[in-house]
Amino acid sequence: MNIIKVLIVLTLFPVTTSYLLAQDEGFKEVQLTHTNSDNRYASYNNSGTKILFESNRDGRWQVYTMDINGKRQKKLFRSASNDRRPTWHPYKDMILFESDKNGGNELFIYSFDTNSVKKIPISLLGEKSFARFAPNGVEIIFCHKENEEVTNLYICSLKGKRLRKIVSNKHINLYPHFSPRGDNVVYFSNRNTQGESNIIYSYNIITEDRNRLTYFKDHSEYPNWSKVRGSRVAYSAKVNDMVHSEIFIMRNNGTRKVQVTYNNVEDILPSWSPNDINLLVTGYRNGYYQICKILLKEPLSEKNKPLHHQTQF
Repeated sequence: MNIIKVLIVLTLFPVTTSYLLAQDEGFKEVQLTHTNSDNRYASYNNSGTKILFESNRDGRWQVYTMDINGKRQKKLFRSASNDRRPTWHPYKDMILFESDKNGGNELFIYSFDTNSVKKIPISLLGEKSFARFAPNGVEIIFCHKENEEVTNLYICSLKGKRLRKIVSNKHINLYPHFSPRGDNVVYFSNRNTQGESNIIYSYNIITEDRNRLTYFKDHSEYPNWSKVRGSRVAYSAKVNDMVHSEIFIMRNNGTRKVQVTYNNVEDILPSWSPNDINLLVTGYRNGYYQICKILLKEPLSEKNKPLHHQTQF
C-alpha cells in the first residue's frame, strides 16, 4: 500500500475506528477489540448474536463476551485463575473452557442459567486443553498431554464417562474440531514432519480413516470446520516462505486451497459465523493480538470475487 493510499485510509478510517483496510487483497476486515493486551480464541454462539473470547487485559487470562459489533465487552465471571480457550455449547447456554484453578490444566463448564462453574471429572493425569463440544452436545473432544513430545486426542461425556482415545501416536496432536455431523474431526499434528512443522489431518470416527489435508512443506494450524454442511475448513498457514501465518480456506478433502488474508502480520485461529459468511480471527494488530472479523461477502479486489477464484496452492 503506497503513501497516498495510507493517507486516504487514515482520513476515512481513523485509527480508533473498528474498520481497517490493512490489505489490498482479501476481504474487508473489522477489528472488534482495541486493547493494550491480547485477545484470542473468539467464536460465535449458535444464534450468531454473541462472541466469546479470552483476554489477559486484567493481568490473567479470563473469559469475556461481546456483541458481534465489538460493543459491551465484559468478563463472563470473576476468577483468580487463568481461564482459557472458551467454546460455546451447540444449543445450550453454557461454555466449555480450561483452567489452572486446581494447579494443573483441567476442563470446566460454565452455565449461564445458574451462573455456576463445574469441573468435568476426567480420569487422566496430565493437562487437558483445546476442548470442544461435540455437535450432539453430550460429549466433548480434548487434547491430553502425556509428556512434552506426546499429546493425544480423547472423547468423553460431559460427566467424564465413556472416555476413549481416538488419535494416539508418539507425536503432538492439537486443536481438534468436529464436523457439523460429528463423524469427522480435523486437527493439526507434527506427525511425519520430524517435528519441524505442523500439518492438518482429518479423522473419521466411524471408519477410522485418516487423511492429510495440507502439505508437508507448509506450516498449517488451527483448522475450523464450516457450520453449513461442513464443506470447507478454515485454517492458518505459512506458505511460499511466508514469515507470518495468514488465513486460508480449503474444501474438506484438502483441495482448492485459497488465501483469505494478506496482512503480513500473524493471523490465526479462524472461526466461522453460523451462516459461514464471516470469519472471526485472532490478528496481531499494533503490538497485541486482537479479535477481527473477516467479511467474506466484501472482497477488496475483483481477484477475490467470488472466493473460489482466489489464488490456489
